[in-house]
This record gives sequence, structure tokens and C-alpha cells, in this order.
Amino acid sequence: MSKKQSGSVKEDSPLKQYALMITSTDLMFQKISESLTASATSAAAARDKADSFNICLSEYSVKENKSIRGELVDYCECLKAVEDKKQQTIETITEKLKPACDRWKAICTEVQATLKTLCLARDKEAKAVRNLEKTKCKEGSKKAEQVANDLATKQTELATKSGEILALMQQFHTQKLNDYKAILSTYAQIQMLYHSRALEFYTRAFQDMMDIQDDEYLETVLNETTPLSLSQSVPQNMDSSYTPNQSQEQLNLTK
Repeated sequence: MSKKQSGSVKEDSPLKQYALMITSTDLMFQKISESLTASATSAAAARDKADSFNICLSEYSVKENKSIRGELVDYCECLKAVEDKKQQTIETITEKLKPACDRWKAICTEVQATLKTLCLARDKEAKAVRNLEKTKCKEGSKKAEQVANDLATKQTELATKSGEILALMQQFHTQKLNDYKAILSTYAQIQMLYHSRALEFYTRAFQDMMDIQDDEYLETVLNETTPLSLSQSVPQNMDSSYTPNQSQEQLNLTK
């Protein structure tokens, strides 16, 4: 590679870096947006499974003994409240944050267009420089003066475009950082609110289980069961000489 070519690549490197930054930013916000959509989809599937578990537990709780029925019902209500809050959280995140990510496609496209304009201005300036160098070698001072004026015009245009691109890139990075911080901080804040509420409901559900008294439950269950009389303790068709230790052969002999 010649020195001239090497210098050209070096001159273009800032523009290429800007282009890579813009493309990288576009992809970053696009992936965040896609992740939010995927998160909402997976949350919906998880909600279906959680609802299935809760329905199963609810159906069982209404059939249970009255001494623990209230705790089980409240336990189910707590689980449902957690899932409702989770669903609300996902909807809030998607509604607030996804549009903030999606709008960066247009922002990046606009900045890329400005970069292209700057590249055209630089090409014109480079062409004017080459014309001036050739004229100095072949023509008199009059022709050189004309090309020099043309060069000055192109340099002014380049300076203007350079100033615009620097201002735009500063605005671009400032806006990107502000949006990035806003999106991530909002996401964390929404999640904190959800988990604080979820912790309250789970704590209540845990306490429901701790409030169940084993002795009270057993007493209530046994009282609701019709006790067998002594005469009913052994089936009438079974020999009273039977004991649990008798073998099958002994029973057959007894018969």
C-alpha cells in the first residue's frame, strides 16, 4: 500500500468509527426491544402453568377440612395476586420501554445520512486538492489561483459539514446515554416494585401455612369421621382369632 493510500484510509477512519458506533447502537436497542417481546411471550407461557397449579390447589382447598380451608384459600389468593402483578409488570415494561428502543432505528438512519453527506464533501475537497497540485506543475499562477479559490470553497464546505457531524455525534451520544440510562433504570424500578409486592404476598402465603395447627386439624378430621363401634371394628365375616401375625396358611386352617 502506498503512502497516499495509507493516508486516505487514516483520514476515513473516524467516519468508519462513527458508522460502526451508529450501527452498534441500532443493533443494541433492537436486541433490547426483541428481548422485551420475548420476555412477554415467555411470561405468558409461565402464567398459564402457574394458573394451572393455582386452579388445582384451589379445587383441592375447598374440599379440605374446615380447620385449614381458610388458610389454603388465602394461600391461593396470594399466588394469584403474585401472578397478576407479574403480568401487569410485563405489560408496563413492554408499553413503556419497547417504543423507546424502537425509535432508535429512525435516529440511526438520520445520523447515517449526515455521515454520507460529510463523505461527499470530503471527496470534493480531495478532488480539489489533486487539481491544485496538478495545476501548480503545468499551469501558471492564474490557473493555480482559480483552483485555490475552488479549494477554499471546498474546505469551507468540509469545515461546515465536519462541524455539523461533530455536533450531531455529540447529540447522538448524549441522547443514547440518556435513553439507555432511562430504559435500564425504569426497568429496574418496575422490577423492584413488583418484587416488593410479590414478597408481601409470598410472606402472607408462608404465614398461612405456619398458622395451620396440626393438633386442631387432626382433632377436627377425627371428629368429622364417624367412629367405628367395637362390634364393627372387626368385619363379621372375619374370624376373631385373626391377628396380624398369622400367616395365610394359618387362616386357611382356621377356616
